[in-house]
Amino acid sequence: KFSFSTKKHLVVKLGATTNIMFLCRVARVTESQMMPKRSIYVGDGKSVNVEAIGHFRLLLSTGYYLDLIDTFVVPSFRRNLVSVSCLDKLGYCCSFGNNYFSLSINSNTVGTGSLMVYDNLYLLDTVASYNETLNVESRGTKRKMDNEKSSSLWHKRLGHISRNRVERLVSDGILDSIDFSDFDVCIECIKGKQTKTKKLGAKRAIDVLELIHTDICGPFPTPSWNGQRYFVSFIDDYSRYAYLFLLHEKSQVLDMFKSFKAEVENQLSKRIKQVRSDRGGEYYGRYDG
Repeated sequence: KFSFSTKKHLVVKLGATTNIMFLCRVARVTESQMMPKRSIYVGDGKSVNVEAIGHFRLLLSTGYYLDLIDTFVVPSFRRNLVSVSCLDKLGYCCSFGNNYFSLSINSNTVGTGSLMVYDNLYLLDTVASYNETLNVESRGTKRKMDNEKSSSLWHKRLGHISRNRVERLVSDGILDSIDFSDFDVCIECIKGKQTKTKKLGAKRAIDVLELIHTDICGPFPTPSWNGQRYFVSFIDDYSRYAYLFLLHEKSQVLDMFKSFKAEVENQLSKRIKQVRSDRGGEYYGRYDG
């Protein structure tokens, strides 16, 4: 059995194919025969798990009890949804108009609701209660009773405080006697105390032409005015000065590098020490000096 709150309103949804509720507080779970795991698809195409399927009895604002059978329990939902098609199968008649909703059976009005202006959703008025119970058949997920004497449970409830703090709370009489046999290593605490590995800064060149970065890009779908569809770049690591050459074909890369090398080495009276690329293969086995 679950203890359940409707939070005063339920959304009456024309597009919903089944009734969907989320649980606000769990009192007790009775295990039954396990069923295959089930899920439903929401509007954005994502799949969400169905935790249980059961029978909900809801007290409407008119004093009428509305029974919703085969209702899906989906804790990840933000609203409780009542399917119009499911109500129709149960013999109810839904009427909408003038920002007003009414639910009737055998020509007798048993429930009312209104349009929520900012969300354009019709809400069925209910009486919020934490004492209603419902029979739920657990499907696909085994759940067990929380051990209220568990020190690990209280460690998590109290914001992952240390074992010494929990023991102090017990000795001060704030907490009842607790079983510390299950106080094991807390994975969440370990992850929370982890620090990033220090990354050493990249080693930069200390002079021009010490390291040249090169890369080729293309082909582009739209060629330049002269028909080029590629370009190759040469960037000096020290000065960050860049050269860019337009190419008709990738096979021109080596020729452009020779032209770039001759120009910068003649201009700066230095030689290129190292060239770094993405190892794309444009230069492999083609340089003849």
